[in-house]
Amino acid sequence: MDALEMLFYHARGDTGGSRRCAMFLLSLWNGANFKADLQELLYEDQQIFRAMIEVLSYLYEHNQQLSSLVSQSEIEPVMKLWGRAV
Repeated sequence: MDALEMLFYHARGDTGGSRRCAMFLLSLWNGANFKADLQELLYEDQQIFRAMIEVLSYLYEHNQQLSSLVSQSEIEPVMKLWGRAV
């Protein structure tokens, strides 16, 4: 899924937008341990915001969790960079 790839690309960066992408992905991966502030998603550029909505819609429509599309090894770099972000 192109939207998911885009989010992972941005989540591995070092900007405020990267942190927002990372927290979005991490909260979908493990919402008990990682929380995304939905208000902050409104500060993303339109392309990233639409990618977030596309991923969320896909998961909802297919009754899936992010972990069914993304392996532990794929999420680990994002977790290492942003796992402690608040």
